Amino acid sequence: MDSTANPVRVELFVRSLCPGDATQQQNYLIDRLQALEDAGYIEDLSILIWGRRIEPRLAQRTAEGRHLLERLSMFEQWERDADASLAAFDWEHPLTNMVSDESVSVITLPTLALAEYVDDDLTHVAPCTRDGTVHRVTDRVNRLADAADLADKLEHERTVVQ
Repeated sequence: MDSTANPVRVELFVRSLCPGDATQQQNYLIDRLQALEDAGYIEDLSILIWGRRIEPRLAQRTAEGRHLLERLSMFEQWERDADASLAAFDWEHPLTNMVSDESVSVITLPTLALAEYVDDDLTHVAPCTRDGTVHRVTDRVNRLADAADLADKLEHERTVVQ
């Protein structure tokens, strides 16, 4: 398939150092997304590793941290524009260091997150809740795979008719 027919770009964010069952799910989704990219149904796939939390002031000091904060800002804007809830992202909240008693503001990140872009516009973030429906990362990957299956079926039917 010609990848220009479906200009979907996907960023998959995976948490490092997570429990074994979550790691299995991450590997399964990475394999599935890479197969969709190899077949041309995803224009570009980026896999980014993140931790459990990010401290914005500290993150501003590195290029990777600034990139992640930029993405998180885009996710928040999408959340408002799409009338969705990104409850899996625990937006800035205080965390107190037990030793120093110092409090810092952190963002807690989900184990998995997926961002979909079409023509450089952010079109979906998972996990999210929209219109009372929870959209998990697995659901979005399945939707991309279903669209690929439909495209294959239509292409096959077109070939048979000709």
